[in-house]
Amino acid sequence: MNKLSLFLTLICAALISPVVLANEKTYRCEVLSDAYIKSNGELDIVKDSPRIGQEFAVVKKTGEVIGDVMDFLGKPKVIASGSDSNSYKVIWTKKSAGKNGAFVDYLSIEGFAKDGKKSFGFFSGALLMTGVCE
Repeated sequence: MNKLSLFLTLICAALISPVVLANEKTYRCEVLSDAYIKSNGELDIVKDSPRIGQEFAVVKKTGEVIGDVMDFLGKPKVIASGSDSNSYKVIWTKKSAGKNGAFVDYLSIEGFAKDGKKSFGFFSGALLMTGVCE
């Protein structure tokens, strides 16, 4: 391999590597449906929700969510980093103002999807958002 070919190969590798590494470190997700559980237990799909079509990113290592789709979620805890047969899971917990109360938010991403589109579900109280991640 001559010096010019080696040089060009190194430049290409340097330019491509950050993009590849970024994709391996984050999920990029899009909201496809927005719903909530009504008091009678039925699921109510929110038509014309402003969340539908919005995107967010999830840092795989920490569970941090980047994007305005969800309210601020502090102190995420990754409880499963995902595998070929198990989904990626993150929870957020926060004590409520009342005695013995707590808020729990949960995100699950089916990281083992074969077609590149990984479905997700996000639950926060009665709120349910679903969509796909890459």
